[in-house]
Amino acid sequence: MGVESVPDRQKLARTYGAGEIVDFTSEDVVERVLDLTRGEGVDTAIEALGANATFQTAVKITKPGGTVSNIGYFGEGEFVRIPRVEWGVGMADKTIATGLCPGGRLRMERLLRVLEAQLVDPSHMTTHEFRFDDMERAFEVSDKKLDNVVKVMITF
Repeated sequence: MGVESVPDRQKLARTYGAGEIVDFTSEDVVERVLDLTRGEGVDTAIEALGANATFQTAVKITKPGGTVSNIGYFGEGEFVRIPRVEWGVGMADKTIATGLCPGGRLRMERLLRVLEAQLVDPSHMTTHEFRFDDMERAFEVSDKKLDNVVKVMITF
């Protein structure tokens, strides 16, 4: 299951195995996910945006004993808020795991194991390619989500 509003990204989510797509611009994500899971919630919710609202949604849709896997970068604000009731007032055994940058060697070893095992083909996510000399433009396109970007590749 994926949460996305952009058609190209919805298609990409389906490519990677999402059977259902919830469009947050036209429906309530929490309501729809709980409906799709018969009120149980999901085993794992991945928060990749780094926004407080999506983090709270991830906590709300994760069932007791589940995991909120946070890979988003929370670069603004002083706090990230956890919705108390949906968190089970701290007693629902919901794990919040982070892993944006676990360290150079460790991160690369994890990524290489995934690639070596051919568990994921990352080429589907690469929508833009830039030369090293155009790195500033690549960061701008990625940061501002220009031209339907998903991921950029920088070649040397």
